[in-house]
Parts: sequence; C-alpha cells; structure tokens
Amino acid sequence: MTDVTGNLQQLKRIGVKFIDFTGGEPLLHPQLPDMLILAKQLGFYTSVTTNCLLYDDRANELHGLVDLLHFSLDSLNPDVHNGLRGRSTFDSVMTSIATAQALGETPDLLFTVTPENIDSIDRLSEFAAEQRLMLIVNPIFKYCGQPELTMGMLERLDRYARKPYIYINAALHKLIRAGGNNTQYPRCYAVSSSVVISPDNCVLVPCFHRAATRLPIRGNLQHILESAEYKQQQQMQGKHDFCAHCTINCYFDPSFQYRLDSYLILSILSKAKYGFDKYIRRRLA
Repeated sequence: MTDVTGNLQQLKRIGVKFIDFTGGEPLLHPQLPDMLILAKQLGFYTSVTTNCLLYDDRANELHGLVDLLHFSLDSLNPDVHNGLRGRSTFDSVMTSIATAQALGETPDLLFTVTPENIDSIDRLSEFAAEQRLMLIVNPIFKYCGQPELTMGMLERLDRYARKPYIYINAALHKLIRAGGNNTQYPRCYAVSSSVVISPDNCVLVPCFHRAATRLPIRGNLQHILESAEYKQQQQMQGKHDFCAHCTINCYFDPSFQYRLDSYLILSILSKAKYGFDKYIRRRLA
C-alpha cells in the first residue's frame, strides 16, 4: 500500500484526473477498497472492471468508491458467455447487477464483441434498455491471436449506435476501418495520455499490451515521468513496428483527445450520447 500511496500522490501533483484499477481481476486484491478510498480522498475519478465472481461478496466494501463500475457481459446465453470468459461467471454477473442496483450503483455492461458472440448484440441491447444500464460495445482487438471483426460485423454494430443505453465509440470504428494505427502518421498517444503501472511497481511503456520497456519506480514516479527516457518514449508513441495497425481501445480512447480532427469530433459525440443516456435518460425514464 506504501507504493500505491506514493504513486497516487505524485500522479495527483502532475495533474492526472482518472485512475483505472484493472487486471486481470482487480477484486482479487484484498486492499482494493483502501486504494479506492485513497484515490477518492485525493480527488480522482475511479474505474473498476470485474468479471463479477467476487463482486457480490465485496459490493459493500466498494460502494460509493467507483465512479465507473464495469461488469463484463459477453452474451445473455450462459454457455456463450462462460465459454468466452473461460469460467462460469454468467450467474455471478446477473447476481451482481441486482446487488449493485440495490445499492444505488449503475454499473456499465462491458460487451467485448468477437465473431463468436456478435449475434448476442440483439438481446444484450434489449436487456440494457430494460435494466437502464449502459451497454459498452467494445470490438475485440488483435492480441494473442484472437480473430478480429470483419467490416460487415462492424457495420452491423453501427446500426445500434443510436439506440438508447448503447455506447459505441464511432472514432474507434473509424480507426478500425482505416486499418488501425499508421506508424508514419500515428494517432496513438498512449504514453502521453496514460501512465501504466504494473503490480510490481514499474511504469510500462509504451503501453501494457506492448510493454517494451519497464521502468522501476522506487518511490520516485514523478522523476521517471520527467526523465529524458520517458520523453523519448513519448516521441516514439505509435511509431514502433508493433504499433502498426493497432486498435486497442483503452489507449486510443484517450488518444483521440490529443488532436483536432474527425476522430476527436466523433469521440466527443459518442461520449455526449453516453452521458445523456447514463445520467439524463435514465433519470427521465
């Protein structure tokens, strides 16, 4: 907890606003509530994504500490969902939705779309509307050999973009159609937009998925972020050979804010719909 405390304090000093506690499965960490309490005390917005196996047991500990609570739900067919997750988590997700809503939480449903479960979009969109919960539609990206979506599948998802309680990042879809990140004219700002810290307290650059360099923090995170080595990593973001054709949403989503172009406009419009559905439509329903 000492490392987490020091890192959060230094991140606050340099102007970071948002902290995402992710994994793996973040609810496996016994001190997650303590980390969230500290983050909220420092004024951060917080996010946690969970497969829900432990949420029902820990819901009271987390209550009121997570601004964006995400439950992974890949199908309303238990066999499809459990098959994709590799574990029997479907029943836990359904129980967790009820538990969270009873506590006044409004979890988002994170739907990772693959060729195997794209047919689940119909029932999931209806379920999200019934529950008045946001369905975040997140196309799978190329990593560890997973099959990507075809352009026809992407067009099918686009037809749901205007439906209530559906969040589709139009900027990401545009990037996918363009073939992903272009290393000659990169749209990725992963190093500038995100500070990725590993469980063993190292800064990973340029990102978690392509961690070419590990920088041990040793109590001085701010020094690392101001170092010549880190600034060189910023100069190279999106330009590495392994950055070619990348579409990893968790890095492009914040990257879209770094340049005035059509990606920025589409990203803002998509987030405006998300905000309206989650915070206004839900209250008016």
